[in-house]
Amino acid sequence: MAKLRLQYIHEYVDRHGKVRRYFRHRNVKGPLPGIPGSAEFMAAYQKFLGVDTHACPARHLGSALPGSFGALINEFYGSRPFLNLKQSSRHTYKCVLEPLAAKHGHRDARKLDHKTASTLIEDIGATKPAMANLTRSVLKRVMQYGIKAGYVDANPFIGIDRHKVGSFHCWTEGELQQFEQRWPMGTRQRLAFELLLRTAQRGGDVVKMKRSDIVNGELHVIQQKTGVELYLPVAPELERALRAYPANGLTLARGDGRPITRAGLQRMMCHAVEAAGLPPRCLPHGLRKACLRRLAESGATEKQIASWSGHKSPQEVARYTAAADQRQLAKDAISRGRK
Repeated sequence: MAKLRLQYIHEYVDRHGKVRRYFRHRNVKGPLPGIPGSAEFMAAYQKFLGVDTHACPARHLGSALPGSFGALINEFYGSRPFLNLKQSSRHTYKCVLEPLAAKHGHRDARKLDHKTASTLIEDIGATKPAMANLTRSVLKRVMQYGIKAGYVDANPFIGIDRHKVGSFHCWTEGELQQFEQRWPMGTRQRLAFELLLRTAQRGGDVVKMKRSDIVNGELHVIQQKTGVELYLPVAPELERALRAYPANGLTLARGDGRPITRAGLQRMMCHAVEAAGLPPRCLPHGLRKACLRRLAESGATEKQIASWSGHKSPQEVARYTAAADQRQLAKDAISRGRK
């Protein structure tokens, strides 16, 4: 069967191993339901094609209706709280705000009360709890700005509880060995695996790593999400993987020599996990957790673990090392029971 090829479609594998697809062209973005070629998929695709791709929904609505929710979003885009965000965070904010502006931008911002805000978040959380939490956080900040700008008198998102979401699976030692057996040194999949596991960095930071970032056996990293600057010793396993897979200066690169994207890394690793016979729960971010778990099991202190992960609070470190804590507690318990 011929593969259906359509323009402006971007796909990625989410944390649960499910393939998701989005329409993205200029300022028009949105999810595409179903599978390519299905009635619901094509209906949504045609609808996005029919949108004026030269107009930004939030800015258009904001200029037409002063005092509206769309106008508030439009003004927020030019505010200091928004401009102080990192570029990646601005993109995340827009992914949340622009669909809302397209749907609700014409409404009076003052009429967004606590009950309406709670319903909006609950509707999203019914199927996408993580997205509901993100939407809650973004809108809470937008409405806080709205108070200062005179759009609203109160923040209706204060007091809305967060949804409970699952955590990333931490790869077990057996799963790590199974991947290594399937993907030997010299493969791009193994290099990606070693970079994620041996540096404990997020995918967005891994794809930006260059061989020139390694000086005197240390890898220099400035985390995209936090801005934290790290100098990490290069593990022997990672050094072997780098020597086995030359990439013209880039640590990871596509077949055409261009750098791989974060979404591309996610797709490649998910396909590699499937080829290794591992479950979909073995996601790239779980390798970060596995590295921190190993550090905890070796007796590293919270401060030492944070020096690798870039975390700033003990609570964040504890969330990643829970598996190691449970394992050590179980060992202590059984040793006490034998006395």
